[in-house]
Amino acid sequence: MSNSITTASSSMTGGIIGGRRRVRNLGRPSKCWCGESIIEFISKSRPNPYHWYYRCLYAVSLRLENDDHVLKWVDEAFTDEIQQLDYQVRMLEKETQLLKATITSECPKIMPKMIMISRGCVIISVVAVLGILMYK
Repeated sequence: MSNSITTASSSMTGGIIGGRRRVRNLGRPSKCWCGESIIEFISKSRPNPYHWYYRCLYAVSLRLENDDHVLKWVDEAFTDEIQQLDYQVRMLEKETQLLKATITSECPKIMPKMIMISRGCVIISVVAVLGILMYK
């Protein structure tokens, strides 16, 4: 099968196709907007020799070109996923900093109560141990 892929990724743009709204697929696409599954291919075109890409199974079966079915380069999908992970890491770092700030500002207020509770627990524990020893 000769696949000549010469256009940029059609998954980059949005629009309304056949009554359905197309959206950009971030990361590795799993299904096309038409409902068909996505498979990997290797480009055999002159501009992109041996370049891996994802393509809609329906579009491949009909040998469609310049259509609105999913076509996405694998390296573009990996870049999308790395950017998503980078964003998630930055959000977790901000959340961690906020939690640290909250803990350091709330710690002086909570510590006296914790110390009182721990003293109470120690007293109850000592009484319980003494009670058990006396019972024997």
